[in-house]
Amino acid sequence: MLQESEIIPYHLSPPAGERALILAPHPDDETLGCGGAIRLLVESGKSVKVVFVTSGDRGDPEHPLSRIPGNSAIYNRSSSPSGKGMTTGLSDESHLTGYASLREKEAVRALGVLGVSDYEFLRFPDRELHLHYKNVIDRVIAIAEEFMPDAMYSPSVIELNPDHRTTAGIALEVQRRKMAAGAYAAGRLMLVFYEVTTPLRPNMLVDITPVQNRKKKAMKKYKSQMRLIDFLTYIISLNTVRALTVKARYAEAFWRMESPLSDKERERWLAFQQTL
Repeated sequence: MLQESEIIPYHLSPPAGERALILAPHPDDETLGCGGAIRLLVESGKSVKVVFVTSGDRGDPEHPLSRIPGNSAIYNRSSSPSGKGMTTGLSDESHLTGYASLREKEAVRALGVLGVSDYEFLRFPDRELHLHYKNVIDRVIAIAEEFMPDAMYSPSVIELNPDHRTTAGIALEVQRRKMAAGAYAAGRLMLVFYEVTTPLRPNMLVDITPVQNRKKKAMKKYKSQMRLIDFLTYIISLNTVRALTVKARYAEAFWRMESPLSDKERERWLAFQQTL
């Protein structure tokens, strides 16, 4: 029988990674799920890059901008010497609308609050990531080869939203391939699952109390999403509950995998049948 401390940490950890690649299925997931950790990494001088896999074009079909063709002039911001952004998603962006452009603008504002200047919008269709699985993997691997992360953050495999779960599967595959290829001298690409819609079983708790106000301010930049669901209340409540076993007021919870796990190992972890 597992004891409490084997189910959830009773100690705090710093956010993982010297070079952290954050995968966000939609604009806002990065801030809701790990905005505190992102800010702590930035304040510690670590390198952070955020990749938005979709632009959330189906987030609100009733929004007036959802019926207006999008503005593809929202460029990605990279750390390249030229400082110029590039469009790195699909050649056909007919699915994008003014609403998608709005969400990208909100994302840029939120990242500005968190202090992140390195980001890309891949612009795959919202709620259809499973149909573009291979293409997304190829894009993320290409980004990883350029950015060379030692930690990759993603929503978990038990999230409610299908794009979140697809992104988790993509992250697992990217970790497996990069580790198998011996891509890094240290032989390691840590995978870190964060939670947005579904609490996970964590093995890492990060004290975000010092940056909670910054995270809250960043969340408020997603006005289009806050008018749909009161994410502010839910996420602050989640961060409060996550501090139950540690000396902190607010915490973010993560499932950190130092190396790839088999399907069975992941199932046993989620079923509280083993420790890592």
